[in-house]
Amino acid sequence: MYLILGVGDVGLEVAERLRRQGREVGFAVTDSRQASLLSGRAFKVERWDPAGELPQVFREAEALVVASQDLPSAEEMLKVIGERKKDLPPVLALVPDELFELDFKEKGADMVLPLSQLLADRLLGALEDLECMRQERELRRLLLSRKGRMLVVMQVNPDPDALASAAALKKYARAFGMEADLSCAGEVGGYYQNRVMRNLLELELLNLRAVDFEKYSIIALVDVSTHSGSALPKEIFPTVVIDHHSVPASEVQGKFKDIRITGATSTLLAKYLWCGGVEVDPTLAAALAMGIVTDTLYFTRGVTRLDLEVFQQLLEKADLDLLRSLHSPLLSKSAFDSLASALKRAKIVENCFLVNLGEIEDSEAVPQIADFLLQ
Repeated sequence: MYLILGVGDVGLEVAERLRRQGREVGFAVTDSRQASLLSGRAFKVERWDPAGELPQVFREAEALVVASQDLPSAEEMLKVIGERKKDLPPVLALVPDELFELDFKEKGADMVLPLSQLLADRLLGALEDLECMRQERELRRLLLSRKGRMLVVMQVNPDPDALASAAALKKYARAFGMEADLSCAGEVGGYYQNRVMRNLLELELLNLRAVDFEKYSIIALVDVSTHSGSALPKEIFPTVVIDHHSVPASEVQGKFKDIRITGATSTLLAKYLWCGGVEVDPTLAAALAMGIVTDTLYFTRGVTRLDLEVFQQLLEKADLDLLRSLHSPLLSKSAFDSLASALKRAKIVENCFLVNLGEIEDSEAVPQIADFLLQ
C-alpha cells in the first residue's frame, strides 16, 4: 500500500489514479475534517498525531508520500519520520519548488519532487502539442484548398521510416478528400524489412523518373527535404515538405514545411494523424513504430522525448505480432548460403572482422548479412 501523508490536490489526484490502476492507497491525516472527507471517497484513512506514536500502517506501507500543502506541517511530518527512518519504507516528499529540495532531504526524504518542475515539464509538453495542432490545421487547410491528387515523394531508396511515413500521409490526405500516389526514384530493396513493410502496407510505388507531374496538384516530400535527396527534378517545386533531418533552410522549398529534429519522420506523421482525428489501424501503427525503431537505431541515435511518447502510444494500437516480425525478419535462403560460405573465409585483422562474400546471386543479401554479423 502507498500511504499518503496529508491532503493536497496533487496527492489526492495521484491517489485516485493509483486506485484506478488497482493499487492500494491510504491516507494518514491529522485533521478529523480531512479524515471524514477522505472516508467519504472510500479511501482508507488513519488518524495520527505527529507528537505521538507512529501507527503500524506506516511500517507496513510500500512507500510514504508527504503531500501536505502546508509546509510547516510537511516539515513536522518529515521530522517525525526522520527520527524513525530505519524502521520505515522509502519517503517521497512533494515541495513547491527546488529551493526546498535539499532541506527536505536533510529532514529525511529519500526523494523530493518539486511541483514547479513537474508543472513546467507538463506545460512544455502541452506547448509542443499545440504546435503540432497548429501545423496539422495548416496542412489540412492546404489540402482542402486544392483539387486533384497528391504525389508523395520519398528518398531515392526509401527505408522503413520513409515507407511508413508515406503510407501515413496517404491515409491522412484521403481522410480529407484527396487521393495520393507514392513514388521514389530507386528501389525498395537492400534490407529485408523494407520489402516486408512494403508488402504489408500494400504500397504501390511509382517510378519517379516516369511520373507525369502535370497530374498532381500537390507534390509532397516525406522523410527527405531536398531535390538532391529525392531525385525530384529541379524544375518541380514541392508543395509540402515533412522531414526530421536537419538541412539548411535555404535548401528547402515548399508552401508547407515541417522540419523538426526528431528521431524519425514516423513520429511526426503519427502526430498529424492523431491531431487530425484520423484513425491509425494496427498495421499502420506497427509500421510507424518500426520506422521510429529503425531510424533511431533502437533508441540509441537522435531519439527525443516526442519519439518515446509517440512510440509508446503506437504500441497501444499496434499489431505486436506484426511488429515482432518486422523487428526480427528471417534471412533469405540466398543470404544464409552466402553467409555460410563467407564465414569460412572470415578473418580478424586487429579490431576489424573482415568477410569476403565473393560472388553472390542476390545483392540484397549484403545488408542482411552485415546486420546479422553486427548483432
